[in-house]
Amino acid sequence: MQIETLEHIFREYDIRGIIDTEINDEFVYALGFVLADFYAGEGHSRILIGYDTRRNSAHYHNMLAKVFSTKNLHVVSLGLVPTPCLYFSVHHLGIFAGIEVTASHNPAEFTGFKLWNKKTSLSGKDIQKLYQHMRDFFAFLHEKKLTAKEYLAQLEQENPSKGFIGVYDCIPSYSEKVLETISQLSCSVIVDGANGAAGKVCADLFRKTGAKVIELFCDEQEDFPNHAPDPTKRKNLQALCKAILEHKAKYGIALDGDGDRVVLVDKNARILKSDQLMSIFINEISTRKPNALFLLDVKCSQELIKEIQSLGSNYQLTPTGHSMLKRNMLHTNADFGGELSGHFFHSENWYKTDDGILTALRVIDLLEKNHLDLTALPNWEHMFTTEEIAIPCTKEQKKHINKHLIQHFKQKYQSVAECICIDGIRCVFADSWFLVRASQTSEQITLRFEAKTEEQFNALKQSVLSDLEKILQV
Repeated sequence: MQIETLEHIFREYDIRGIIDTEINDEFVYALGFVLADFYAGEGHSRILIGYDTRRNSAHYHNMLAKVFSTKNLHVVSLGLVPTPCLYFSVHHLGIFAGIEVTASHNPAEFTGFKLWNKKTSLSGKDIQKLYQHMRDFFAFLHEKKLTAKEYLAQLEQENPSKGFIGVYDCIPSYSEKVLETISQLSCSVIVDGANGAAGKVCADLFRKTGAKVIELFCDEQEDFPNHAPDPTKRKNLQALCKAILEHKAKYGIALDGDGDRVVLVDKNARILKSDQLMSIFINEISTRKPNALFLLDVKCSQELIKEIQSLGSNYQLTPTGHSMLKRNMLHTNADFGGELSGHFFHSENWYKTDDGILTALRVIDLLEKNHLDLTALPNWEHMFTTEEIAIPCTKEQKKHINKHLIQHFKQKYQSVAECICIDGIRCVFADSWFLVRASQTSEQITLRFEAKTEEQFNALKQSVLSDLEKILQV
């Protein structure tokens, strides 16, 4: 296997690639050996493994379990579960090593691995180190003239004593914990599970509250036949919006493929942006904790920041990425956090981890309990805004693009705007702002624009895109 060509699948927040062409049996066996050594070196003797609905996910789970057991690690299999159930089980069982075999919101041809170590998810340099260990391991196999599977068979013969492989059904305990703070509900809810790992769990939990539940694509299918499992794309919410109007349901919930992200739709089929959903939580928490701290990723609306300031609470902008948010939730002891991609992080009676199912239940409970009309929320001034814009760039350009972006736009705007450079550059003017940053997960530049008037919005967008085109040509 040419591992040298696969550096790109060792990404900022996970390992993710195309089934068979990038991630195959040989890759997974090798990854198992590398992870076994990594986790043992971190002091772990037990490890949790769960998997999503995708083709080969269960197969890859079994392969990892076999390698770990042969390397004398004790495996606790969670079976087919949403990623938030892995995060819950880490804390509930006190086993602080875990893997979810998943490609999250990506199309069906992808597979991957989310990794937990000690207090939080593995990311950044730690994942890059795994790539270097994979290179070393394949060099070792080449020297021995063995495949990873053959090496495993050799070890099994040499070492008959193995770690155990056990099974734990985490759903009952997870459900009990989620429902601890949820009241009885009498509203109607449509749950769009995207045929992923979280739909059934979410629908069942809402039924336990007394809500009237309509399931939409909650059966688990490996190829996501109805729409891609990414609820942040408007085209993937068309069926949910149609069902909301047909059934006259009060709320619509759209989950991603592994359940750590969620999008909410109101009874008029309006799709709430994630920063709008964050506003609902932030207002409620601020009434009880006036000096609360909230974490927002750099893509969130300036209107949300103004709202936090008007409430007398505190905020901190962070780089985009669920692993970054998780880490910062721990470091700052923030009360709540979220990012525009639909990850929400709860501190109260939870573990500062992202959970789409929990978020859906908590926000609807909050709305119902306080007789709040979702169609009128958030009560922000109208702004002209964009969805996230993606501009392709090459791998070579991406290596240095943030530096060039910061240098160019800071020089141009620092006298008239607040320039925030923690993740690309966010320039905040009196009545508008924009963000330009290199994506951590794809070969692209991502942008957002927001302005009070259409004239400001169009002028700012045109100017920034024109500058970006010149920067990419250098």
